[in-house]
Amino acid sequence: MKKLIYFLLGACVVMLSACEDSCEVRQAEGGYTYKTSGVVRVQRGDTVSDIHLAPETGTMVLTSSKDGEKALLNFNYSGGDNYDMQVAIQNGEIAVNATKRVIDVAVAQDTLLSGIIVNRPETFSIQVNGEGKVLSNGDVCLTLTYSGHSLNDNYTLSGTDIHVHCKRNAN
Repeated sequence: MKKLIYFLLGACVVMLSACEDSCEVRQAEGGYTYKTSGVVRVQRGDTVSDIHLAPETGTMVLTSSKDGEKALLNFNYSGGDNYDMQVAIQNGEIAVNATKRVIDVAVAQDTLLSGIIVNRPETFSIQVNGEGKVLSNGDVCLTLTYSGHSLNDNYTLSGTDIHVHCKRNAN
């Protein structure tokens, strides 16, 4: 009889903890507005530049997976880009699964004839990793790392302090 009681108590604990995790993800579901900012390091040969990313703003929708254990963040950048991130949320902590995306970064280039430095957009294929938190007010804050290379020239890009603040829309 004691074994049966312990078994049932253990089963209840497992069921409650599973519900707590999935309920937490489901509570975070909804629409958000977001803004991304940060600094990346762009290198070409011996030349290294720290470049502030152009602010990226738009909408983000957080939806839970069918089992309620994971979530999908769908970002719709006002400039027309759209990308997804899969995350896990547990105890208010967010773990970001590695995501690939393409971004444009304005890099400084010396024009050969005039010696004038101009900024021009360079397209980078990057891998995004990171972590975050669900704040007590319902907002989501992510700290991301970027690493990748340019598609057209021989540039590399890295950044370890990219911030995404997602403000929950009013219901």
